Amino acid sequence: MKTLLRLALATLLALPGTVLRAESLDKLIPDCAEILGRMKREDILNMDLVKEAKGIVILNVTGFSIGIGGSGGDGILMSKTDKGWSGPVAITTDGGTLGIDVGGTDNDIVILLMNNGAVSKWAAGEHFGSSSASAVMGPKGGAAVDATMKTRDFNVYIWNKGAKLGVNFGGFDVNINNEGNANYYDRPLISAKDILNHVAEVPESKKAAMARIYDLLK
Repeated sequence: MKTLLRLALATLLALPGTVLRAESLDKLIPDCAEILGRMKREDILNMDLVKEAKGIVILNVTGFSIGIGGSGGDGILMSKTDKGWSGPVAITTDGGTLGIDVGGTDNDIVILLMNNGAVSKWAAGEHFGSSSASAVMGPKGGAAVDATMKTRDFNVYIWNKGAKLGVNFGGFDVNINNEGNANYYDRPLISAKDILNHVAEVPESKKAAMARIYDLLK
């Protein structure tokens, strides 16, 4: 019993370091392109719903020990305006549950943000309570899209080595990786809002890496 308690305590002490890994955008972009590409290849994403979305979140989320709970992830946030898809905002998530279910501890997640209010909440680094948002599994592949899917806050897609998982969504925090964004855009005081509203554009030297994500979103 003492050994188990020591192991549980060691896991808890290790959590902050896991949550705050804060990857650079130069690493996140190809990783997120791979996540998006896999979901398209395996006919998981509904592209009609992607076209209706006002924003997108692409994440890899890792769950901690069963019985201790919590999850942490790194990824990007993008918005869609009249000018098209914005550049990427580096984000992290921690705490609560975001796509984690029993048997699923390493999940690739795509969240379609269906209205500008949902995009703003992610951009502000909000806390999402367990009942604060409408989040359900989006229709798969070429399934028909009805009006209710367009009016949700979020439509969620999860890939976990082919496993079929339910959506546990809530009680987590979104954190803007300001350092990662400043380094990528070479602007020390850049804000998520500026990136999402096209005030700051993807640097010329970074456009080739982003091109794959833009192509996959068509």
